[in-house]
Amino acid sequence: QAEAIIDNKLVQLELADIPNLELSQNDIRQLILNLVRNALEASKPGDTIILRTFLEDGHVVFAVEDEGNGIEPHILEKLGTPFLSTKDNGTGLGLVVCYNVAEKHGASIKVASDSGGTTFSVWFKAPSEQPVLFS
Repeated sequence: QAEAIIDNKLVQLELADIPNLELSQNDIRQLILNLVRNALEASKPGDTIILRTFLEDGHVVFAVEDEGNGIEPHILEKLGTPFLSTKDNGTGLGLVVCYNVAEKHGASIKVASDSGGTTFSVWFKAPSEQPVLFS
C-alpha cells in the first residue's frame, strides 16, 4: 500500500470468503509480494491494482490485476524462464519464485494479458468439504 500511495496508484481488495488453505506463510508472502510489485511497476500513476480471492471450479483463486500496457506475446510465452526480465534493473527471478511456490503448493498460475492490462491468477485446489473414503 505504501509504495502504491507514493506512486499515486490505488490497490483495491476484492476478497471473497474462501476456505483456509495449508500454505507456507513465507512462500505465499513472497508470491504475493512479487505479483503485486510487478503489477505496480507495470502501472501508471492513477491506475488501480486489484487483488481478488474467489472460488471457481473447485479451486481457491488469488488474482492480481493491473491496468498496464500488457505483456508482449513473445514474452508471455516465456514467462517463468529464469533471468528473463523486461525491467532495466530486474533480475528475472521474481516470477520464477512465483511459479516455484505455486508448484510446491500444488497450484498453477494462469496469465491473461492484453493492451488494457494483465491478470496473474494462482489456482489452488480447494480443500474437500468431506474426506474421501475408499472401501
